[in-house]
Amino acid sequence: MLFPLNPNTPQCRVFEVLNSELLHFLEAAVQANSFNQDLFSQYQHDGQQTISVCWSNKATKEKFEALWLALEPLEQQTRRELFELVQNSQDITVYFDDLAAPLPELEDSLFEVFKSLTSHLFTRTKDLSGAKQQADSSIEQHFQEFRRENNNSQLCFLCGTSLLSQDRTNLDDDEQWRADYDHVLCKDKYPIYTAHPGNFIPTCHICNSKAKGAKNVLVGSQEQRRTAFYPLPPSQESCHQYACIEPSFRGLAELHGGDWQDPIASATVTFPTAPADIAAKISVWKEVYQVHSRVEEHVITHFCERVASDLMPQDFNDFCNQLNRHTQRFPLDVKKAEWRFWWYRVYEFLANKDQGYLRDVWSLIEWKQTVANDGDLLAEFGF
Repeated sequence: MLFPLNPNTPQCRVFEVLNSELLHFLEAAVQANSFNQDLFSQYQHDGQQTISVCWSNKATKEKFEALWLALEPLEQQTRRELFELVQNSQDITVYFDDLAAPLPELEDSLFEVFKSLTSHLFTRTKDLSGAKQQADSSIEQHFQEFRRENNNSQLCFLCGTSLLSQDRTNLDDDEQWRADYDHVLCKDKYPIYTAHPGNFIPTCHICNSKAKGAKNVLVGSQEQRRTAFYPLPPSQESCHQYACIEPSFRGLAELHGGDWQDPIASATVTFPTAPADIAAKISVWKEVYQVHSRVEEHVITHFCERVASDLMPQDFNDFCNQLNRHTQRFPLDVKKAEWRFWWYRVYEFLANKDQGYLRDVWSLIEWKQTVANDGDLLAEFGF
């Protein structure tokens, strides 16, 4: 987790309703003799008692019925043990710090039917008008509430490189676009949490779909348990305060040999002052979301252009002055603008270098500005 969320960040009301409905069903099923609407809750709407969307919607009801058919032949004690397993595992946060806390596991006979039900709740039921009515909210409204509680930022809190979404003017919260919602504990391995409100965080498309996918944050490639960042409140852990970037420039001989187009050999992201327990979680964050490699490639590829456009230096002295000015305080948009935080760390690194080092860097910037100006002339006048 790069940036911490506001402790008042709300959970999604729709998922609170669907998760509560699942718990209600499992508890009611302990002593039930048949599948009927008594297994589902009711709520007040327009002054009347209304049956849950999980019963009134045919497709969702069929998924619950499939789970009932798997529960029906079981003894009451076995059904109760399932309910208590799910009920007693509602606090997700414990698994991210306590390696001794046993992860909730379903019997093979129940895993697939449970997964099918909760996946349907997540992919289909959450968007039904009945679900929104029962929750008096929607996932789109939750996303806007999430944004407002976090300084109206659209920046991905996991990586700081991409926007979550974009708003449009004159539209209600329900009609705005929203970000992808990442399952912190992947739904393929932990179906108990597929519709759990504490298992979702809005993320950028790269973090959710490209980098993380179905990776297991709590279990490594060697099947070892590990600690990890839990991104939602009450956890306020983050790693931005420990981050450093160290670009490494090619030698003059290499540059004179024709590598001026690619002057940086590497741009290493490190967290040298992070406490040991945070460093372990940073390693998981790095492996799961691949933030380091994304940032390093971006800095390598865009260094000269970005420095020239951000600082707009007129000469070497101005270059040094602009570096100092850009690092005197955190930029106001560091948690709002794409890549802003990471370039701030680059400028922070450069501002601490001596004049000789900076003169070599300035040579690159000056050369890039000349190339850009020559390109503009060529495009405008053909020479």
